[in-house]
Parts: sequence; C-alpha cells; structure tokens
Amino acid sequence: MKKSVRSAFSAFALFVCAASAASAAVTAPKVKEVPLAAGVMTVFDYGDVKLHAYATGDALADEAYIVEGADALVGIELPPFTANLEAWKSYIGGLNKPMKDLFVSAHPAGASYAEGMTIYGTEAAKNAIAGGSTAAITEGLHKAFGDEFRGGDTVSIAKVLAAGPVTLGGVEFILVAQGDAYDIVIPAINAVSTHMLGKHTHSIIGGAAHMDAMLKTLRGYREAQYAMILPAHSAPEGQDAVSEKIRYVEKLKELAASSGSGEEFKKGAIAAFPQYDGLNYLDMTAAALFPAE
Repeated sequence: MKKSVRSAFSAFALFVCAASAASAAVTAPKVKEVPLAAGVMTVFDYGDVKLHAYATGDALADEAYIVEGADALVGIELPPFTANLEAWKSYIGGLNKPMKDLFVSAHPAGASYAEGMTIYGTEAAKNAIAGGSTAAITEGLHKAFGDEFRGGDTVSIAKVLAAGPVTLGGVEFILVAQGDAYDIVIPAINAVSTHMLGKHTHSIIGGAAHMDAMLKTLRGYREAQYAMILPAHSAPEGQDAVSEKIRYVEKLKELAASSGSGEEFKKGAIAAFPQYDGLNYLDMTAAALFPAE
C-alpha cells in the first residue's frame, strides 16, 4: 500500500492551495526515495520547501515528517523505535541545516534523540503526554515492545501553542485542535498532518460523538482540497483516501444504529469493507460503541 500511494504522488500535475481563503497554485513536487538503515525517506521537493516523509517500517507503521525551509528544518512527530530514531537522527545530520523545532502530538517516545530541540504542541497535547491518554498508550506500547520502543524516554511539550498560525524555520504552520492531539496545516505545500487516516484501514472510533467529529474533520479536508494528508501511521495520502474514509464512517454510523451487539456491528463492518486491514482497531471501535458487553 505504501509504495502505490507514494508513486501516485509523482503523477500530480498541479496542486491547489486552499489552506487560506485565497487559493494559490502549488507546483507539483519532484519525488525521490532515499533508503535508510531502517526504513525509507521519501522527499517531496517543491523548490522553496521540501517535505521528508519517513516510513519507518516498524511494527506500528509509524511515519514521521521533516519540513525543510531555506535555512532550517522542522520536525513533525518522532519515530519511536531505537533503530528508526538512529536512522532519523543520522539523516537529519546529513541535511546540513539546523533542526531546532519539533511538533509532537501523539508520538512522544524518543526524547533523548530530540535533545536541544524545542518541543511544540497544544495545551491538551501537553497534558495528554504528561499523564493522560497519550501517556497511557505510550506506556502500554513500551510494556509490549520493551526497550526497543523508547516509551520510558518521552518528551515534554516545552512551548505551548494555541490553535492558529505559527512560523518556524521560515515556514508557516497552522495548528488545529483535535482533542488530545492536533492537526498541522502546511499552506506552502497544501498539506495537513494528522494522526490517522488510512484509505483501507479500520479506524479507532471512540463512540458516536467521535464519529461526528471525524466526519466534520474529514469534510473539512475535502472542502480545503488538501493535496496531501500526512498521517502518522501510513504514507502520505490524497483526497481519494478522504472520500473513502467519509464513506467508511458514514457506513459505521448506520451499522452502529442498526446492530444489537458489538459482534453484529463487527460482522457488518467486515462485510461492508472486506479489503480493510486493522481488525484490532475495529475491535476497539466495537468495544467503545457497545461498552456493556
């Protein structure tokens, strides 16, 4: 799936930047892949700005991003496993530009590799990392994977930002609050980073209200016509993935209303989306929708 998604981007002829009210043309990037000691980096070169998308190839399909401006680098999320952190840090060193700024939303593991960087995020993300939902998930993964997952070595958000625009490394970013996490719009390349999308992957949905919130967010992506969505668990995706995920959530809403149990709900979802992977995510959604079972 990752390779096919990546190759699709090289065929784009024109992107429409709709992150602000006035849209502007964004030239299609040149795309190349750079194999690392662990994982693969795909570079989208727009000229003044480059996006480095790191497919770690780890057990969680983690993806981390680096935005390169004229004089500096800005990171988005950390790759949490030791081998990938080593490869990520080595790659950064080879770019010959300083990386002083790092956004962390849902993946805080690997703090020692971010020493000297300022960690940015929202107040909600800071609290979730310090002792909330993100801390609990990170600790659970650390127990599951051991010391190769650097869950005992987590960052703290040092610079709290409100939702809205901020310029780092000469590039504008726009933070959009999403509960304990946040999205990041990058107008210069008409892209938005988020925790999960996944065209053919089940989503973790925490209940009926979460479904409505997801649909609102996805329809916002569609209205903005972002050329790329940058998930933290898959390669960059396009508007086709947004349309598919809207269809998916709408169908799950129907199934949740018509099903009498979590098992009935899961069977209906599998029948409706037989090609989807991530059945463990579907289990978690069913448990949230039918908590009494």
